[in-house]
Amino acid sequence: MNRTERFLTLPLAVLCGAVLSRWVAPEQVTAQSADSGGRYVAVTGPYEQGVSLLYVLDQETQHLAVYEARGGAPNSRKVVFVGARNIGLDLLLDGFNDESEHSYQEIAEQFRKRGISLSKTPVEESEE
Repeated sequence: MNRTERFLTLPLAVLCGAVLSRWVAPEQVTAQSADSGGRYVAVTGPYEQGVSLLYVLDQETQHLAVYEARGGAPNSRKVVFVGARNIGLDLLLDGFNDESEHSYQEIAEQFRKRGISLSKTPVEESEE
């Protein structure tokens, strides 16, 4: 490799490394704040500039409500109801639009092959 090739290869390698590091270790997404006062859990998170989303979960009825909260000038501040859903049945699904490497069924089969019972989830066992 001559001097010119080495000179061009280094920036290319740095650029590829930067791109790969963003792909392999993407930016972590976290909630801005969360609160649980017993029955309800409320979580906020940024959506776009000046806009946050508020998620409210009723733990007794398993209903989820979503609101968009806009800040800024007094005449543009508002809270908009985006939608609601009973998520009770959603939480019973083993997968939906799941792009994971292994499906729930594949992992469950591996547990069965090792003689591990799947009759109760860790949450169900802790409630006893």
